[in-house]
Amino acid sequence: ASHPDTLASVNNLAALLQARGKLAEAEPLYRRALVGRKKQLGASHPNTLTSVNNLATLLKAQGKLAEAEPLYRCALAGREKQLGA
Repeated sequence: ASHPDTLASVNNLAALLQARGKLAEAEPLYRRALVGRKKQLGASHPNTLTSVNNLATLLKAQGKLAEAEPLYRCALAGREKQLGA
């Protein structure tokens, strides 16, 4: 498990790689940030839900729509529970 600030940096690097079109390099970093945030902050924490959404967006960009959909649904359900519909 990593410190939340370290996980934010991992997420930021993944976002940069995604923006540069380096999707295959970004994916393991988004997954690392998600796993770490789940461990450190819990599955329903807003930062964890952001990581779920980020990974879903990357998977969508890679054409992995069947993998992306349940993640988008998870992020939506978590945000609705935390923030309201």
